[in-house]
Amino acid sequence: MSWFKVFSAVVVANIVSWVIISIIGWLIFFVVFDSMTDFMGEKLDEQLSKEFPPITIPAPSQPSRDLQQQWENAQKDRERRQAAAQREAEQRRAMVQKNRELCEFWQAEFSKDGSEKSKAYRDMACTRYRNNL
Repeated sequence: MSWFKVFSAVVVANIVSWVIISIIGWLIFFVVFDSMTDFMGEKLDEQLSKEFPPITIPAPSQPSRDLQQQWENAQKDRERRQAAAQREAEQRRAMVQKNRELCEFWQAEFSKDGSEKSKAYRDMACTRYRNNL
């Protein structure tokens, strides 16, 4: 046999084997995916029936009660926040008043004795009072 005949025989054999493998692959592909689409179709039908329950329209009186409840809750929440803000403002005023009294006390003490300890306490108390203003 010549070199060309051997080469041609190998090429033809490879082409034929690729055609046979492709045909078998396509058959398996379609059989497997056909069964998968049947299975997935059943699953999708089940999911659609579960995903979209029947629509029920509530009675018209129900939303008004819900809105009334929400309105009352918002009012109570607003009142709680206002009361908390008032308590905080009162506490702040009391703290500023206390710091002012301490500053005045240490000023009086420093003017009486003139010691370094009284001066240091006066400076700290008055600085705290100024920072709280």
